[in-house]
Amino acid sequence: MYVTSISLSYIFLGMFLLASALFLYFKSLVVKPLKKSPSREEIIENMRNVKECRHRNSNIANLYGFWGILSLIIFIYFKFFYSFGLIRMNYVIIYLIIEIISIVFYEIKVRNLHKEK
Repeated sequence: MYVTSISLSYIFLGMFLLASALFLYFKSLVVKPLKKSPSREEIIENMRNVKECRHRNSNIANLYGFWGILSLIIFIYFKFFYSFGLIRMNYVIIYLIIEIISIVFYEIKVRNLHKEK
């Protein structure tokens, strides 16, 4: 299956926006418990170990930030520098699989660390 480079660029823009939203969400979970915000107690009550949760959320936010920046770079490349018409959809599928695998491997790594403790 083929897709135009313009359509593909907007797919990567959508991935960038989604990754940015997730980045901001996880960063807010790191920052909110530090301040004297009204939701501070509610957030801390749901955490078993505040320090570990903050570290985990910060790492997940950085992971989504990396994928967001990479998606933005690919969007800019396809939008402004790639002049050919059609691109195979397999490249997008491979990109998504690599992104999902990195997130799953991070989750497995975190769970293994918790089991060792």
